[in-house]
Amino acid sequence: MKVFISVDMEGISGLVRWADVATQGIDFQLNRSLMTADANAAIEGAFDAGATQVIVEENHGVEELCVLMMEEIDPRVEVIRGAGRPGATTAAGLDESVGVVLLVGHHARAGSFPGVMAHTISYGWFKLVKLHGEPIGEPDFFAIRAGELGVPVGMVSGDHVVAEQVREICPWAETVEVKHAYAKQSAKCIPPARARPLIREGAMRAVTRALAGELQTYTSVSAPYEFEVTLTKPMTGTMNENITTQDGFEILAENLIRVTAPNMDLGFRRVAYIGYADQAGVTRY
Repeated sequence: MKVFISVDMEGISGLVRWADVATQGIDFQLNRSLMTADANAAIEGAFDAGATQVIVEENHGVEELCVLMMEEIDPRVEVIRGAGRPGATTAAGLDESVGVVLLVGHHARAGSFPGVMAHTISYGWFKLVKLHGEPIGEPDFFAIRAGELGVPVGMVSGDHVVAEQVREICPWAETVEVKHAYAKQSAKCIPPARARPLIREGAMRAVTRALAGELQTYTSVSAPYEFEVTLTKPMTGTMNENITTQDGFEILAENLIRVTAPNMDLGFRRVAYIGYADQAGVTRY
C-alpha cells in the first residue's frame, strides 16, 4: 500500500508559539528536527503496518515549504517540498494510487478557540474560510480532495481541537493528541519523546485498518464548491487588481472574497492563491 503523509508544523509535539514555527524563532532549527521526528514516527508506523511506499509532503508555508530536515528524514521515503507544485497546492503527491492519508502536525481551523496557532492556509491574511457556509480548516481540504480520489483520511496528530474537528468529518480516523490547547499560543504538551510512540502507533493502526478495508472516504460535501474567505484586513489595491483578472473569484467586500471551483484540486489552489495575491503581477495559482 502507498501511504501519503502531509506534515505541517503547528501541530508538532511541543510547539505552541508562532515563534516556534517561524525562521526568526530562537528554537527554529531544533523545531525543524522535532517536526522531522514526528514525521519519522508516522513513517515508521506506516511501514511497520505493511506500507510498501510512503510519500511525505511538506505543508508548512515558510522558507518556500522546505522545513523538514532532509538529513534526518527516514531514507525509505520520498519527500515533496518547495513552492510552485502542480495540482492541489500541498497535496501534489495525493492521487488515486494512495491507500490512506495521514496528517501529521496539523492544526485547528481559523476561528477556533482554543486551538494552538489555529488558522486556515494563511494566518496572515485569512480570518475565516467557509465552504458552503460552514467554517473549514486544512484537514477538511485534504479530506475532501482525498474523497474525490477515493482515498480515506486515516490519522491526524496535533492538539485536541484539530483532533475533535477531524473526528467530526472522519469519525473513523485515528486521532493522536500530542497537546491540549489552552489558547492560541499555549497548551499542555506531551514531551516529544512520549508523543512519538503515540504517533507511530496511530499510524500503524490507520494503515492496518486501511489494508483491511475498514476506513471510509469523506464524501459528505460535493462539487461544485463555493467558498467565502474573510480577510483579516482590507485587501490591497494589488490584491484587488490580481483577483479581478482571475476566473472563479468574486470580490464581495473589501475584506470578503467568494471563490468557486468545480473540484477541490482547483478549490484548494484558488483559496490558497488569495494568501499571496497581494504581490504585484502574481496571477498564477
